[in-house]
Amino acid sequence: MKRYVVFTLCLILLALIAACAVVGLGLFNVSARQGHLPGVYWILHTTYRNSVDLRAPSVDTVPDLTDEGLVQLGAGHYDSACVMCHGVPGQASSATVQHMVPMPPPIQGAVENWNPAELFWIVKNGVKMSGMPAWPTLERSDEVWPVVAFLNRVTEMDAAAYDAMLTQDATQQPGLASLQTYRQRCQVCHGPVGLGVEASYVPRLDLLNEAYIKASLLAYRSGERHSGIMQQVASLLSDEEIDTLAEVVGKISGRTAPAVPPTEGVDRSADLIAAGAKIAAGESEHRDVPACNACHGPYPVERSELFPALAGQHEGYILRQLELFKSDSRGGSERARLMHEVVPHLDKAQMQSLAAYYASLAPALDLP
Repeated sequence: MKRYVVFTLCLILLALIAACAVVGLGLFNVSARQGHLPGVYWILHTTYRNSVDLRAPSVDTVPDLTDEGLVQLGAGHYDSACVMCHGVPGQASSATVQHMVPMPPPIQGAVENWNPAELFWIVKNGVKMSGMPAWPTLERSDEVWPVVAFLNRVTEMDAAAYDAMLTQDATQQPGLASLQTYRQRCQVCHGPVGLGVEASYVPRLDLLNEAYIKASLLAYRSGERHSGIMQQVASLLSDEEIDTLAEVVGKISGRTAPAVPPTEGVDRSADLIAAGAKIAAGESEHRDVPACNACHGPYPVERSELFPALAGQHEGYILRQLELFKSDSRGGSERARLMHEVVPHLDKAQMQSLAAYYASLAPALDLP
């Protein structure tokens, strides 16, 4: 027994000496040209596979991923943040990517053996020592699902289908059509005229003024307003590009656009709208909920340009922003603190009624 203990201790000591030699003397070759030793890749990938299986959420938590707006929003983020490593569907990876260790797999091969819940976990959390980053913000797990919706569709795409999803005719709005930054960074999600793609996932930009757009982009870039999608986009913008975007987009007028039709599957009854109108007018039962129209319109009095107009805004987008404020997950520019004080006093039904009320209104950007 004693000899066994001595032998074991000797083996441990030799292993420690070998480990110290590898680390301290640089014996391990970190060159990407050599790759891993035989069996190491299998060990790492099996560990990766089992780790994701253990931690991924239940498949019951997966929302409907077939909505075209959801897929397109995910495609826009993929093209901005992921395409440089995982490439365009149906095309070979670049020569540089092919010489990475581990090599990021082409996107269609990367997703084919994972279910949507597992893809959600991977996109949200990233993968250590692989170059796969975590989602840019902890506060917005909801934004991961559009990327998963795109990944769920990408196996059916070729390069032409991918390009068609990203390319839109911008001739409807000359100001935006001539703005390269908008076409490259914004159009895939917000559309050629700023109305948003498939309604409720992104805001109508034609209702927002220059000051609010600039403040929002700066808040995204600094991380004060949380959004893995918009923080990525804003991080690529210079001060000059933000100024130009705010100026050009802020001049688009939505006054003549019709009210937004109800989101499919969402109740917008007369009673719901009437309940929202009462809250917006300051007739809430809670004393700490002031009149929404004092800041967001329709405007009876002059208001700050840093308050966004809500009349005609997408219903789902308004509701989602209220939910984010209530869960303290949104952040924002300096005026956002006002909403963080108000929204906790609204329940789910009240938030739904406010969203329905404002979405039912025709856009009204000017004072009466």
